[in-house]
Amino acid sequence: MRNVRRVRIRHDGKGSGSGWYLDRVLVREEGQPESDNVEFPCLRWLDKDKDDGQLVRELLPSDSSATLKNFRYHISLKTGDVSGASTDSRVYIKLYGDKSDTIKQVLLVSDNNLKDYFERGRVDEFTLETLNIGNINRLVIGHDSTGMHASWFLGSVQIRVPRQGKQYTFPANRWLDKNQADGRLEVELYPSEVVEIQKLVHYEVEIWTGDVGGAGTSARVYMQIYGEKGKTEVLFLSSRSKVFERASKDTFQLEAADVGEVYKLRLGHTGEGFGPSWFVDTVWLRHLVVREVDLTPEEEARKKKEKDKLRQLLKKERLKAKLQRKKKKRKGSDEEDEGEEEESSSSEESSSEEEEMEEEEEEEEFGPGMQEVIEQHKFEAHRWLARGKEDNELVVELVPAGKPGPERNTYEVQVVTGNVPKAGTDANVYLTIYGEEYGDTGERPLKKSDKSNKFEQGQTDTFTIYAIDLGALTKIRIRHDNTGNRAGWFLDRIDITDMNNEITYYFPCQRWLAVEEDDGQLSRELLPVDESYVLPQSEEGRGGGDNNPLDNLALEQKDKSTTFSVTIKTGVKKNAGTDANVFITLFGTQDDTGMTLLKSSKTNSDKFERDSIEIFTVETLDLGDLWKVRLGHDNTGKAPGWFVDWVEVDAPSLGKCMTFPCGRWLAKNEDDGSIIRDLFHAELQTRLYTPFVPYEITLYTSDVFAAGTDANIFIIIYGCDAVCTQQKYLCTNKREQKQFFERKSASRFIVELEDVGEIIEKIRIGHNNTGMNPGWHCSHVDIRRLLPDKDGAETLTFPCDRWLATSEDDKKTIRELVPYDIFTEKYMKDGSLRQVYKEVEEPLDIVLYSVQIFTGNIPGAGTDAKVYITIYGDLGDTGERYLGKSENRTNKFERGTADTFIIEAADLGVIYKIKLRHDNSKWCADWYVEKVEIWNDTNEDEFLFLCGRWLSLKKEDGRLERLFYEKEYTGDRSSNCSSPADFWEIALSSKMADVDISTVTGPMADYVQEGPIIPYYVSVTTGKHKDAATDSRAFIFLIGEDDERSKRIWLDYPRGKRGFSRGSVEEFYVAGLDVGIIKKIELGHDGASPESCWLVEELCLAVPTQGTKYMLNCNCWLAKDRGDGITSRVFDLLDAMVVNIGVKVLYEMTVWTGDVVGGGTDSNIFMTLYGINGSTEEMQLDKKKARFEREQNDTFIMEILDIAPFTKMRIRIDGLGSRPEWFLERILLKNMNTGDLTMFYYGDWLSQRKGKKTLVCEMCAVIDEEEMMEWTSYTVAVKTSDILGAGTDANVFIIIFGENGDSGTLALKQSANWNKFERNNTDTFNFPDMLSLGHLCKLRVWHDNKGIFPGWHLSYVDVKDNSRDETFHFQCDCWLSKSEGDGQTVRDFACANNKICDELEETTYEIVIETGNGGETRENVWLILEGRKNRSKEFLMENSSRQRAFRKGTTDTFEFDSIYLGDIASLCVGHLAREDRFIPKRELAWHVKTITITEMEYGNVYFFNCDCLIPLKRKRKYFKVFEVTKTTESFASKVQSLVPVKYEVIVTTGYEPGAGTDANVFVTIFGANGDTGKRELKQKMRNLFERGSTDRFFLETLELGELRKVRLEHDSSGYCSGWLVEKVEVTNTSTGVATIFNCGRWLDKKRGDGLTWRDLFPSV
Repeated sequence: MRNVRRVRIRHDGKGSGSGWYLDRVLVREEGQPESDNVEFPCLRWLDKDKDDGQLVRELLPSDSSATLKNFRYHISLKTGDVSGASTDSRVYIKLYGDKSDTIKQVLLVSDNNLKDYFERGRVDEFTLETLNIGNINRLVIGHDSTGMHASWFLGSVQIRVPRQGKQYTFPANRWLDKNQADGRLEVELYPSEVVEIQKLVHYEVEIWTGDVGGAGTSARVYMQIYGEKGKTEVLFLSSRSKVFERASKDTFQLEAADVGEVYKLRLGHTGEGFGPSWFVDTVWLRHLVVREVDLTPEEEARKKKEKDKLRQLLKKERLKAKLQRKKKKRKGSDEEDEGEEEESSSSEESSSEEEEMEEEEEEEEFGPGMQEVIEQHKFEAHRWLARGKEDNELVVELVPAGKPGPERNTYEVQVVTGNVPKAGTDANVYLTIYGEEYGDTGERPLKKSDKSNKFEQGQTDTFTIYAIDLGALTKIRIRHDNTGNRAGWFLDRIDITDMNNEITYYFPCQRWLAVEEDDGQLSRELLPVDESYVLPQSEEGRGGGDNNPLDNLALEQKDKSTTFSVTIKTGVKKNAGTDANVFITLFGTQDDTGMTLLKSSKTNSDKFERDSIEIFTVETLDLGDLWKVRLGHDNTGKAPGWFVDWVEVDAPSLGKCMTFPCGRWLAKNEDDGSIIRDLFHAELQTRLYTPFVPYEITLYTSDVFAAGTDANIFIIIYGCDAVCTQQKYLCTNKREQKQFFERKSASRFIVELEDVGEIIEKIRIGHNNTGMNPGWHCSHVDIRRLLPDKDGAETLTFPCDRWLATSEDDKKTIRELVPYDIFTEKYMKDGSLRQVYKEVEEPLDIVLYSVQIFTGNIPGAGTDAKVYITIYGDLGDTGERYLGKSENRTNKFERGTADTFIIEAADLGVIYKIKLRHDNSKWCADWYVEKVEIWNDTNEDEFLFLCGRWLSLKKEDGRLERLFYEKEYTGDRSSNCSSPADFWEIALSSKMADVDISTVTGPMADYVQEGPIIPYYVSVTTGKHKDAATDSRAFIFLIGEDDERSKRIWLDYPRGKRGFSRGSVEEFYVAGLDVGIIKKIELGHDGASPESCWLVEELCLAVPTQGTKYMLNCNCWLAKDRGDGITSRVFDLLDAMVVNIGVKVLYEMTVWTGDVVGGGTDSNIFMTLYGINGSTEEMQLDKKKARFEREQNDTFIMEILDIAPFTKMRIRIDGLGSRPEWFLERILLKNMNTGDLTMFYYGDWLSQRKGKKTLVCEMCAVIDEEEMMEWTSYTVAVKTSDILGAGTDANVFIIIFGENGDSGTLALKQSANWNKFERNNTDTFNFPDMLSLGHLCKLRVWHDNKGIFPGWHLSYVDVKDNSRDETFHFQCDCWLSKSEGDGQTVRDFACANNKICDELEETTYEIVIETGNGGETRENVWLILEGRKNRSKEFLMENSSRQRAFRKGTTDTFEFDSIYLGDIASLCVGHLAREDRFIPKRELAWHVKTITITEMEYGNVYFFNCDCLIPLKRKRKYFKVFEVTKTTESFASKVQSLVPVKYEVIVTTGYEPGAGTDANVFVTIFGANGDTGKRELKQKMRNLFERGSTDRFFLETLELGELRKVRLEHDSSGYCSGWLVEKVEVTNTSTGVATIFNCGRWLDKKRGDGLTWRDLFPSV
């Protein structure tokens, strides 16, 4: 029987008298004497209504303590919030751990005592007490399907194991119902999340109530344990049984923080109930500790022998149990209940076996010689805790009996209420005293004073507190509960006398504890000061001054404290607001703030209303790192229920803002019924910034008539290099505005602001000009701050002696002041105070700036609005100044006028930027600013700002605020950045290449990262489920080969927008680490509350530098309470649809706008680039607010197809906007990889009125000062056919294509014939000054179908290159008409000059092989080429001693004849030993770097970037395969493919409601040989593109080659223009090759991403 280590005993709770008090269980083997009994004590109830309500107990032998060794598993079951979710069935659960598992435990008794269990939307909590099963890896949960409502929708299961310090979340979100889903009543769940929580230890508390009359109590009893590691929270002792009866013993099981060696315990009660008085006799405290046990060699040998014997017995028992189970299985069972009992007993047998092994493991896990033992402490009280008995105290502090420890002490507390009006309070006041050695006294009510009426104005009240000696006192916390008629209290100070040591500590306060006063706090933490600061001294001792000595301590005390700004967001659910009294407690690693009432909100008078945000101030000392927030309310008021979204705690002095998500109810009738929640911060939502420092600011009001003010004063402090604080208003409410800034007074404030560095250059003070008497005469300002080492302070004096008033002096309400002298106080090493007074060396000068603003001379240019200006220099800025009084005009800012203003400020140095804005007030608010000139009247420096912009909501880009840079300024303009895309662009730019990332500060710090950075385009589609949207912040991780991982990339919007709305498609431009070929992508969000669910439908990732786009069909929840319960998911890109979007190269593009009047533009600018290897599509240049302005150079990143070297660039503007003209100077392109530079010069207008009177220009590329193309002129002769109706009245356009690109759109306008394009006429058009296209290959002709007779039959077109004197003929002979022929108005024609040859049969290939530095070879190399049409024979490249090849760093050329292979797609390379050559055992490898193959007949070049080591082998079966990296098709080859082809286009419309469109649809097909141009998809007498329909069209054009892209678009016309396109299929009818372009997206302004066009790519 020594093998029996644990007994589990339970009953089913059935019957009217099922409750059972179990004393003990005796176990012995059958037939053995009673002396062999093993006793398993219990001494606890198995009763739903008593003790802890459990019906199962696990017992250990009498030499152990089951209650201490057992683990408690706190289980929270959330029933889903769907119709019919609740159940009346009996629910059971079984947990599986890595050490053992539990039995199937029926959950009968809930800890939170909800009226009905498992109701819809509620959370039921249960506790399972059993052995330690280790880390939980799964669970089984189900129900017996009994009761009236048997079905159950289980939301999730959460298991908290405090002794492990872990919390497990098991999402379910499914039905457990015979008639729903899969019909299962039981489900196996796995944890989605395991988070670390505070690790607690198990305490057993045994309390003996005395055997005297009336000893029992009805009050709530609490205790708090103190030890060498800290203290526990206040622990309330509760039970379902009736406790604390006379002469009774009550035992409680508690889980609390490990305090180490216990040195005291505080015991008390609340004094509530009918009989609160309590006589407590003795308290026992037990807990497990690990201690070293000394064992002799003989004991160790005996222990080992016993373990070996135990293992043998366990093996036999397991075998025996296994045989018994097999027998039972064969026999079967007639009754279901009996079967269940067998299953239960067998599981208990197996678990008991595992338990025995577990006992051994537990003994071994503490290490050799270490053992877990029970430590117990006895605390003797023998006293009353009652009002009117003994010392009238309801709380007592006890020390362990028989152990040395602290002595008892008495503290005399004198509370001095201030002598100011209404200083006294009627509220209940509470005090906590903290000491260095033995913790604190706990919160004690200050009830019994020596005065009958406590806390009256100017009164001193004395109280006595009995506690364990605390040692030297460190701080106190004083608060009141805001009750009574007059709750507000002005506390002067508190004096505490240690009666044992006869030491008095002085704690000055001199602040309000009131909702309406000061910062609204009802709680203060105070530090002790020397008595010289608080006790009155003689006149000699004070030196005759009238300053309060405590004033010098305020700054130091502020530095030692931490001020938290607490923001609380109430949810938007129905009835989310509360009328109850709300409190909060902040928990740090060192201490907590205690219960803090939240009464004074800075935002709303009616607090905690639905969807409101409240801000409170909480100030504390020595809190340590904040890790938990406890939020709750007292459940009072008409509607106490409260739904909290989140709590944000910002600590400026720490530079840390933490978010604590909640997303749950604090209500008795919702959720789990709790009105108090513990919240933990979300790491991803934590925001770090530079910590603030305290400043003591004293403002002296002059002694002149009406010098005081009722306005609110603000201040800004400036350091070196223009570093400054935010603008800070000094008064927090109107009461303070009236109280401070009186005539001949000093107003002192202590504020936390940004650290501006060691030197303060200047300050700016001003006021908001409000109140009855806003005018203010300031004498001077003192700013005191601590020295960097905190060993002293310095005070700077800023003289002013001027008015800040609109009716006095210069009518200004803002002044800039510079320091005159510095007074430094520093404590030396010997403790002496050194005081130094010195004048400031070379302070900034106060300068008058003349600002002349020129309003434009165009209609409506003047404004009546209020105009403001901010001037920026390298030494600081002026702040925003109102331009009120013009020096030269009474009516300011009129059309065509110049207004001069005088601004007084500290010297700004070199001025480089201004900001202008107006408030859009008055009738005529729009304003056109021509330019601004600024003079420094002191040194006569002049600064010119060329503006030429509107500040108007109706014109240009609709902005009322603009930044302008000085004319000669060439520095950084990144202050224009406001969106994440702007910062990502800077991170990619060349200016960041040589920057040390660790030195980057400010907003850019979040965007820079180590390693090569490339751009990515991310698109996220949110589902259409009603709860699919989220306001969380999303992020991605990119994972490449070898698990190389990017840092977290946030998907942020511009201008602070957050979240993803239902059904939306959001696109983001980001940059991140180049991880190579992307294998996986992780998508997640920072939402941590149950409400922050997000349904992701689709995720797209485009990598321009790799030419790849991945499209993932996700359809999954990222949510805590949906799906599988995770908020971050990794997607494997093997499951993605991959499309080829063309490899892009990053270029840094710099655009110079000319220095001419009106040179800037608002038009949209488009660019097309041409190179040796092809051309790009037309790309729009993003204006980004302030690009392309007069005399400005703008640098940004462009992604351009790999077509370099460039030959020419075409720039086009659309001529729209209020400034439709642009003076383009030049453009520079810099390859970000190679550094190659290409310049394009223009130097003229793009305008319909100026210069060349054109909106399009072509610029020749200049590389190394050499032009890449020649200039020429073209003459175009157009012959209209001689058939009936051949002529046209429409406008005709052409594009000419040649070996050097295309001409762009040429309008055929000016012909020698007055009436163009008449029947049988030839019209000639001249196009001078064009870049030569070389040999022509194709012509595109179309017209706009306008006019009376738009139809046109074209005979031919001849194009003559005048510089080459060569004519190219294009034979047409077809209709361009919607009513004739095939109805097409766009035609492509091949050049008749180019001969189409028969397909080659044989050709010659030139192979150029570059050997790298990684290894050369003396052996042979063989190649096989794989083409689109054929595969080549083996090409053997032999190496000989006479003619060595494949040396390191060399290039070798070979030629081979072969059949024509078509386009080469890949090649095989092998490294073969020469015949009869000896191959050494060590591996020999050849480093092949690149292979270039040229087909000699057409001149096509195929480039393979190999960069690979190929090992030497004897057999040809070993080889490497490489795919082609880059292909350059020759002009001769392109010409061969230009034959007319018909393409069949099939468009499939989606099946969703409203999927069809009435708009006009257009398509453009792109291929390797060009594109079709924009073609309209139209058919006569047919209703096209209806829901679920398939529409077929035929387009005739020249052969496009391999199809690469389809652009589909519509013009948004018609009643229902929105269109859902399923796919587009394009078939080359001559070859039968079909290419499918999947879409599955809306083309609708009101859905998805709002686009009415789509670029579709064929999937790879």
